[in-house]
Amino acid sequence: MMRKSLSLLGLLWIFSCSPEDSTNDIIMQSENIDNSEEISEPNTAIEGPIFDHRNKESILAYFDNLIANDQVMVGQQCGDMPTSTAWYYNTYVDMLVDKTGNHVGLIGADFGWETKDDYPVQTLIDHWQAGGLVTVSWHADNPFVDKIDVYWNTVENKEIIKLKSLRKDEPQTKAWQSYRSELDRVAGALQKLQAAGVTVIWRPFHEMNGDFFWWGTNAHGNQQTNEEDYKALWIDLYETFKYDYGLDNLIWTYSVVPSETWYANVTAYYPGSDYVDLVGMDYYGDQPDFPHYEELKSLGKTIVMSESGPRQAGYGQWNMMHLVEKLQGKAAYFLQWHSWNGAAVAIKDNKNTIELMNNEAVITRDKIMPLSF
Repeated sequence: MMRKSLSLLGLLWIFSCSPEDSTNDIIMQSENIDNSEEISEPNTAIEGPIFDHRNKESILAYFDNLIANDQVMVGQQCGDMPTSTAWYYNTYVDMLVDKTGNHVGLIGADFGWETKDDYPVQTLIDHWQAGGLVTVSWHADNPFVDKIDVYWNTVENKEIIKLKSLRKDEPQTKAWQSYRSELDRVAGALQKLQAAGVTVIWRPFHEMNGDFFWWGTNAHGNQQTNEEDYKALWIDLYETFKYDYGLDNLIWTYSVVPSETWYANVTAYYPGSDYVDLVGMDYYGDQPDFPHYEELKSLGKTIVMSESGPRQAGYGQWNMMHLVEKLQGKAAYFLQWHSWNGAAVAIKDNKNTIELMNNEAVITRDKIMPLSF
């Protein structure tokens, strides 16, 4: 039975007082996607449900209440670059609605892997205006190489990577210019969302305790030496977005991968409570699980499952209700990653999706009511 920590009237009082089936057949390469509708200028007129009190403070309080009530919001990632969001939304959100009758409460996009100046955001605005929530990650391009890439073994290349050199007041090297140019484009897209009234669950520099992104750990077995450099880069991004670009619509999310093997401890790179709002785990496995929960809880922030999905042995076999059971009372939401060629990862491609989207413990977009905020 769900714990009822707040009465209906109590919820209203709190938030009204807050300040403001084949995978191969459906996966296509991002460069072949027709984005003609998505690239148009965003419609910032507020239509549909108007939740006047949805902002950083009220959303965080709402998440805490979900955890207290053993409820979990369901989320679906929609692509890994901004120009693909609309197609992935149609494939993994709209088709899930066709199957189950309900929309996911949360959708995810990514502002990485992009060289263009235009970052389409209309799909995110539409979902928000229909009553849903939005999260955005950033697979930032590697500024220390000429090619467009994100993945780089940070242990092997530790002598080349200088994270502190990318901060605002450092000398304007080629790497600095590359990074700051992309940062400016990303900030512009976030400003579009801000102008439309969208609060963004913002997740930069994720999975840093692994060695596969250029901002990651520089040694194995918790022998890394770049924690302070990483924290300095995070804080610089936080302050740049807040003070230089006026972005006050971001919920900053620190998210890690499990460290059972040779990766760094999940708390090693935490930049500090003043610069983080949510703490997340990115978990992929043969079966749903939630490792390191107690360690993450020690950071004192609301916890989420910031990425989830099966590994190869579990493709198409994940029991979505088992995931909910693992997260109840611990995490406010989960964000399932999308499928790709040969990898059945998305919600709609796994088991018990109808039960998931209609379960009383699962918060879909259709259950997020104005009363909640």
